[in-house]
Amino acid sequence: MKIKQDIPWYKNKYLEKDWLIKQSPHYIFHYFKNSLVEKDINKIIKIKEKHYNKILSFLKVKNYRKIKYYLYPSLKEKIELMGDDSLGNVIWEEFELINNKVKTKRFEIHILYNVKRKFIGEHEDTHLLSLPWGLSIYLFSEGLSQFIEESLFGKDIDILSKKLMKKNKLYSLKWLCNNKNWNKVKEEIVYPQAGSFIRYLINNFGLEKFKKVYKKLSRDKKVKENIKIMESSYPESINKLETNWKRYLNYLKY
Repeated sequence: MKIKQDIPWYKNKYLEKDWLIKQSPHYIFHYFKNSLVEKDINKIIKIKEKHYNKILSFLKVKNYRKIKYYLYPSLKEKIELMGDDSLGNVIWEEFELINNKVKTKRFEIHILYNVKRKFIGEHEDTHLLSLPWGLSIYLFSEGLSQFIEESLFGKDIDILSKKLMKKNKLYSLKWLCNNKNWNKVKEEIVYPQAGSFIRYLINNFGLEKFKKVYKKLSRDKKVKENIKIMESSYPESINKLETNWKRYLNYLKY
């Protein structure tokens, strides 16, 4: 079964641009001439190769394709060439999983890189490299990516989540199980929250259980069905998991 990526804003003008290109063992980097990336490219390669190995080692998956990595000096160029105004995106366009082998039309990451924002963490890479696990609901897929990155703009996801909890700004986890609700969230809240919750699940119940649940959850299933899968897989209801996760946050010192 082929699944098309929901990216109505997507443009492919970047395919027509004359990029500077440099390859590493697992990436093909595309960047602007006379940009900060051109100056930093060797440093970026070292960082990304380290991320790549970290992610594959943790997920225990294999990948046989190089990631095409596009780095934009500003959101203006990013919007003009690929259509989206966020700091980073993955583009796979059409997804099919056959015998645990991933087929996609594209295998790309598009990110912003300038003096103010160097968006080269593990988050987007995790989205691509976890595709052999399938396409889970956003709470789990975004949470996994943020868990592996460990922080948001240099601040630990647990510490950020505790501060948000103290300000009563966290979203209900049951509400976040509905992918449609992610159109209404604030990224600075939902990403550390999802990452911290997934960290709690993995640390307390193990990676293998998380992986099994991740694979069972589906964007094609109804919200109630996904919640039922979670609650039958873990020894607690989602409300109880949320309560205990928040109790864990309360004990943190910062």
